[in-house]
Amino acid sequence: MKNALRWRRLSWLGGLVAVVVMFGWIGPVGASTISPYPTGSSGYDVGQPNCSDTPPGGFAIVGLGGGRPFTTNSCLSSEWRTASDFSATPGPALYFNTGYAGAYGRDVTSSCATYAGPSLAGVPKHDQGTYTKAWEIGCSEFAYAAATAQAHNEVPSVWWADIETGNSWSTSRTVNQFAVDGISYEMQKFAPGMSGVYSYATAWDKLVGAGFTATPPFAGDWGPGLSCATAGFSGAPVWVVQGGTTSGVDTDSGCG
Repeated sequence: MKNALRWRRLSWLGGLVAVVVMFGWIGPVGASTISPYPTGSSGYDVGQPNCSDTPPGGFAIVGLGGGRPFTTNSCLSSEWRTASDFSATPGPALYFNTGYAGAYGRDVTSSCATYAGPSLAGVPKHDQGTYTKAWEIGCSEFAYAAATAQAHNEVPSVWWADIETGNSWSTSRTVNQFAVDGISYEMQKFAPGMSGVYSYATAWDKLVGAGFTATPPFAGDWGPGLSCATAGFSGAPVWVVQGGTTSGVDTDSGCG
């Protein structure tokens, strides 16, 4: 992206202070972008559609949302409990649903609305409000997820943003890019180095454009059709490859 899409960032310390004020806690924080998933390790991911399924074991990635942004998985507590009891290294992770729709503006948090936000240098004045709102919506989607995890006393090893075409998005890739940047900004402020993105190449291309890298960039990629030996759709290292199912549950493999 060009300079118009770069952000004025809070300092690292200021970001951590903001997290403490907002949530009263700090999730797992790490500066490393080395994959926490050992090479060849196996795991699974579950969400609301899997409430009655029995996971196969290994590392676990649990869906926090109910299928759309700003919703909660009805069996989040039970799936997290199972993951905590049996999950292998690196411990259970959480993924949350994302998207963009004008109606999500009602869910923007006060903190996301008062950040410095995106730099709009060079952006036509008539587009600035739309792009800023998209960024605030993306930021708030993770803020909602973090608050929900806190309410359930869940501290994930890794946070994952689920970015797929199944949810509402703008027909404008630029609007979607601003939303994704807002998501990544809040995630990296909250858990730098331990925040990744789930998607796949065709969805990434349709929503934000092939070759798009969020600002700040995600630490790792997860999805189907990926290779541990190459960079993922977002340009980040591939941390997890999704492929196959066991008893109706998606299975995954780690890329150390």
